[in-house]
Amino acid sequence: MTAQYFLPLATYPDSSSGLIVSNAVTFAKSCDANLHVCAIRIEIPRIPNAWSSLLLDTPKMIEQAEMSSRDRAATLMAAATNLGANENVDLSTREVKANLPLLHETAATEARFFDLTILECNSEVPDTRSIAEAVIFGSGRPAVIFPNKTFAGPIDHLVIAWDGSRAAARAVSDAGPFIRKARRVSVLSLTGEKPLPETSGAHLAEILVSSGVNAGASVARFASSSIGASIQRTALELGADMLVMGGFGHSRLRDFVLGGATDGVLEEPLLPVLMSH
Repeated sequence: MTAQYFLPLATYPDSSSGLIVSNAVTFAKSCDANLHVCAIRIEIPRIPNAWSSLLLDTPKMIEQAEMSSRDRAATLMAAATNLGANENVDLSTREVKANLPLLHETAATEARFFDLTILECNSEVPDTRSIAEAVIFGSGRPAVIFPNKTFAGPIDHLVIAWDGSRAAARAVSDAGPFIRKARRVSVLSLTGEKPLPETSGAHLAEILVSSGVNAGASVARFASSSIGASIQRTALELGADMLVMGGFGHSRLRDFVLGGATDGVLEEPLLPVLMSH
C-alpha cells in the first residue's frame, strides 16, 4: 500500500509558508508517499445590514478578507503542484471552506482520512501552531512537525523519546514505517524530569532488535529549563534525522493544557518530530 500524507495550509489571517510546501514534497518523495494538499479558505458570516451600517464598511472588509484567503490558497496550491511535478511526487490539491472559528477543527477533521499529517509550527505565522494542536489532539492520526528550515531527507537515524507512557507507545506504533526504514534507531530516556522505570528504554530497544531493527538505548539527564528543548537537543546530539514522541494534553476547566515536552516542541521545533496522541 502507498502511504497517503496530508498537508493542510492556512490562508488567513496569515498564510502557511512556501517552505512547508517544499518540505512536504521532499518528505513525501523520500517516503514514497502520495501527498494531498488542502488549502483552507475562510468564510466570514455576513452581518445584518441594520448592524453593518453602524460600523465601518464591514461588507467590504469581509469581501477583502475572503479574497485574500482565496488568492493565498491559489498561490500555495500552484506552488505545490509545480514542486510535485518537478519531484515526480503523486500530488493532489483541493480547497475547503470553513468559518473562521472552525478553521482549526476543519484541519483536524480533514486529517482523519490520511495516514499522516505534515505540519509546520512557525512563530511568524501564529495560526500554524493552533492548527498543529488541533490536528495532533483531534485527528486520531500521527503528525510530523517540521521546523522552519529546509528538510534534506532521508531519515536514516530515528530517535524515540521513551518514558513508558501510553502516548509514547502510540507514537512508536505510528512510527512503524519509519522505524523499519531507518538504518539506526535510538531509544532515548531523559532522567531528572519525572520518575522513569530504569530498564524501560533498554527493554524497548531489545524488542526492536528482535524485530530486526538496528536499535540501542540511550539515557541522558534533563538539564534545561524546557523539557521539550532538552529532548530535541539531545536527539540532535545523537545525530537524529527525526524525533518520535507522544503528545500530551488535557482539559482543565475551559482551557486545554499541554504537557511540558509537547508545548516545548510546538513552541520551537528543532528537527522533524513525529508526534502522536
